[in-house]
Amino acid sequence: MTKQVWLNLPVADVATSRTFFRAIGFRESPRHAGNPQLAGFLIGEHDFIVMLFPESEFKNFTQLPVADTKQASEVLINIDAESPEEVDKMRDRVAEAGGHIYTPPTLVEGFMYLFCFADPDGHRWCVMHMDEAKLAGR
Repeated sequence: MTKQVWLNLPVADVATSRTFFRAIGFRESPRHAGNPQLAGFLIGEHDFIVMLFPESEFKNFTQLPVADTKQASEVLINIDAESPEEVDKMRDRVAEAGGHIYTPPTLVEGFMYLFCFADPDGHRWCVMHMDEAKLAGR
């Protein structure tokens, strides 16, 4: 059985990305703290792992070129928030850290409040709160 799932992302500069993700509140993995060659972060109550690798090392793993995130999307990573206020707080942290907010906080279909941003390497993220009571009534 699977123990954990890791999301591996290529980054141009590990130190820049580490600073960004710390600033938006991601918890650095103690296993990877201080490693200049890569960074690891834990997200959420179940400690979902996001690993950041230099693009050259990522290419070695995948044996494919790294996607140009200025030209195309590679993945959309969603993070569930406890409340609309938590979505807004994350938006503020992302803005202060220099992330690009490409979808401002928006109510979608009457039950989902979200905003979306790109990190320094252009990876796309959405932070959302789903109102389960409104969703159940659909």
